[in-house]
Amino acid sequence: MRTKLTALAAAAVMLITAVGCGSKQTDDKIVVPIYKTKDINYKTEEAVIGDITQKYYVEGRFDYPYSEKVKFKKAGIIKSINVEENDTVKAGDILCTLDSEELDQQLEEKKVYLEQAKKTVSKLAQDGGSKKEIEMANVQLEVLQLEYDHMTASYDDYNVYAPCDGVFRTDGKTAFGHGIAEQRGADSIIIVGGSVKASQTLGKISDHSKQYLICEVYDNPLENVNFGTRVNLEQGASQAQGKVVDILKSEGGGMVIYTYVIDLDKDADLSDLPVQCVFDVYSKLDTVLVPTEAIKTSKDRTYVNLLIDGTKIEQDVETGLADGKQTEIVSGLAGGEQVIVN
Repeated sequence: MRTKLTALAAAAVMLITAVGCGSKQTDDKIVVPIYKTKDINYKTEEAVIGDITQKYYVEGRFDYPYSEKVKFKKAGIIKSINVEENDTVKAGDILCTLDSEELDQQLEEKKVYLEQAKKTVSKLAQDGGSKKEIEMANVQLEVLQLEYDHMTASYDDYNVYAPCDGVFRTDGKTAFGHGIAEQRGADSIIIVGGSVKASQTLGKISDHSKQYLICEVYDNPLENVNFGTRVNLEQGASQAQGKVVDILKSEGGGMVIYTYVIDLDKDADLSDLPVQCVFDVYSKLDTVLVPTEAIKTSKDRTYVNLLIDGTKIEQDVETGLADGKQTEIVSGLAGGEQVIVN
């Protein structure tokens, strides 16, 4: 009997608890915060009419951009090589010599004929030879002397001379070593005993008469940058200016390389460390400008958010130049609008 009463009491407690819980859920309300436009703190800036310049930044370095190729004048066998990569040379230094054994023999033979001709002229003069005989002997002597002098001068063709003061550099396509690893991938091999062709390149002399600031741009040249274009230069806290004095075009690694040669202004005070070169590539005057951070993109849309009478409105725009801080609006705004930037 006590067990039955206990069970009934427990059931009553559970029923009361359940009723209480159901009552609490019925009385609670879910509160959803509703923000009014006037309660949101928008940060805005005015779309202004102004000028903008698009800049191109590229790192530059101080170097010697000019060089002269060094080539063999004639074909032959290499007898000696007197230069290595990065050697400092003077104009007129002999960098390489071809074997001239064949020319040596021809010159010896010509020298013998020349000496015989001299003796003939001397003997005719002593023995009282006829005027005609003496004239013919002198003509023959002059011809032999000219041939001998020409052959002697041709020795220069067997030597490769430095065309200017500077530093010798290979062209990246020529190997100078005997090892397989050194010769792998080379278009030509320059070693003692090896053969070369006329006009074959030995290397180049980097002209060190004047140092310039240079920067390289790949594949496409900079728009609106030509000879005389002014360049702003930045190196840490130091700033300077210079102008473009040359544009060199070359190829390497499957790419076209445009090297801009910059001559610094006389008052420029920069060290030999890398320099940030800043080119003005495009300029627009009296155009609509907004802060770059105000530009929004979504899929195929470009737009800005305007604040009109306290209401945020999206406005599609077409953009133009950008300088990092401001962006040109080609269409969509007229200027004077309040643009949301946050």
